[in-house]
Amino acid sequence: MDFHLIAAGPLLGYLLGSTPVGLLATGLYGVDIRTVGSGRTGATNAWRAAGLKAAIPTLLGDALKGAAAVLLIRYLAGAFLPEMDATAVAAAAALAGAAAVVGHNWSLYMGFKGGAGGITTAATILAISPLIGAIVCLIGLLLIWWSRMASIGTYSVSVTSLVCAAVFAVAGLEPWPYVLFGVIAYLAVTFSLRRNRQALKDGEERVITLW
Repeated sequence: MDFHLIAAGPLLGYLLGSTPVGLLATGLYGVDIRTVGSGRTGATNAWRAAGLKAAIPTLLGDALKGAAAVLLIRYLAGAFLPEMDATAVAAAAALAGAAAVVGHNWSLYMGFKGGAGGITTAATILAISPLIGAIVCLIGLLLIWWSRMASIGTYSVSVTSLVCAAVFAVAGLEPWPYVLFGVIAYLAVTFSLRRNRQALKDGEERVITLW
């Protein structure tokens, strides 16, 4: 039974992560987010496409779907598999959260296109480990404020999630399966930001503006 939940976690996470919140939110205002800016479905591009009225629900929705995957797996384990080993529960939750990030970036409902995964990664690691998540969110927000570039904040979220998960696991403060989430989220975000990395090198990366 442990194996069944571990196997179901990625499927559940991917389906939740695939929900195209940004596309739905901007669509309410007659805008197809895929035709604006970067073409991604995240909160930053939703802001460009239809303003804060679309960006805020996009941010909340993208955060919720990753956290929900983790919390739902933990609920199922506690309700139906109370004898399940804690490490196995951690693995199932980590895989579900990682799959939510993958689903956000390559949505089943959008021809395997989507966002960059920053908000989903941050909210998911916060649900996985509140301590690691707090560090990740703080560093990500500081870097966005300093650089005014969403891509830098997004990349820092993935890097910090992986580094903190590894450090905390080595120190015996968090289970090792959380590192698995860090690795998958880092790879998903890094691959999705490949155009942004080139734009940064060329000095052409977009900055966040209030208008």
